[in-house]
Amino acid sequence: MQTSSLNDDHRMQHYARDGYAFPIRAMDAGRALHYRRQLEASQQALGGKFEGRYTLKPHLLFPWLTELATETTVLDLAARVIGEDMLLWSTEFFIKQPGDERFVSWHVDDTYWNIAPVEQVTVWIALSDIGPENGPLRYIPGSHVEERLPVATDESEGNMLISGQTAQGVDESRAVDVLLRAGEVALHDGRTLHASGKNTGTDARIGIAARFIPPHVRCTATRESALLVRGTDRFKHFDHEPRPVTERDAAAQEAHARAVDLRMKAMYSSQMEKRKAKQAAAAA
Repeated sequence: MQTSSLNDDHRMQHYARDGYAFPIRAMDAGRALHYRRQLEASQQALGGKFEGRYTLKPHLLFPWLTELATETTVLDLAARVIGEDMLLWSTEFFIKQPGDERFVSWHVDDTYWNIAPVEQVTVWIALSDIGPENGPLRYIPGSHVEERLPVATDESEGNMLISGQTAQGVDESRAVDVLLRAGEVALHDGRTLHASGKNTGTDARIGIAARFIPPHVRCTATRESALLVRGTDRFKHFDHEPRPVTERDAAAQEAHARAVDLRMKAMYSSQMEKRKAKQAAAAA
C-alpha cells in the first residue's frame, strides 16, 4: 500500500468509514532508527526488556519517548482527528523479539477506559519494518461503528494485554494486516477491533502506541492525569503531567508512579464493579 498523508481527504474518509488509516509516513527511516537506538539503550539498562509499570505511560520516564510522541508530524496527524487542543493520555510499548510467542488478543481499546465522550485517537508508531511474519497489527474494517461483541478474559501468559480482554466471535476473514515500514504510523479509533500475532520473523517488531484525547473528554471512574502537548486545556478534567528531564530520575519516577496508579484505578474500576455484581448475583 502506498504511503500517504492524513491531509489527503480520502484518508480522512477512510478513517471515518473503517476506523483506521495506514500507512502514513511520520518520519524518515533515519529518524526512526535514531529513536530505535534510544529505545534499545533504555531497554538494555532495564535488563533487556520493558516489564510491569514500564509498559504503561513510559513517556513520563523517558525523555526520548516524549519527544517521539510529540513530533510535529505525529501531533499534526492526531489533530486531524481530535482537533488542535490535545492531551497525550498514554503511551505503551508493543515489542516482540524474533521468535516471540506472545500475541495481542482481539479487543477494542475503550472497553475499560471509562472516558466520555469516547473521542480519542491512537497513533501507532513503527520503529522497525513490520511485515506479515512479524506479528503485525490486524484491524476489522468498520468495527468501530458495529455492535459490540461480548468480551471474555484471556489471562494466558502469552497475551500482551494487561486486561486480558478478548472479543468473542470475531470474523477474522475480514481482518486487514497493518504492514508498516520504520517511521510509518497507523491511526485507529478506540472502538476499532484489532489484534496481533506472534513474531516469526528475524527482526524485532517494535511499535509504540501514543494515545491522544481532546481536553473536553473526562474520566468517568476517577480523576486521571495527562500531558498537555498542544493548544490549551480549558476544562481541567485531567491533572497535568510533567515532561521528564532526565531518564528515570527521581522526579520522573514519582510522577510516573502517580500517573500509573490513577490509570490502573480508572481502568479496573468497571471490572471490579462487574465482578461485585456477579458475586452478588451468585449469592442471591
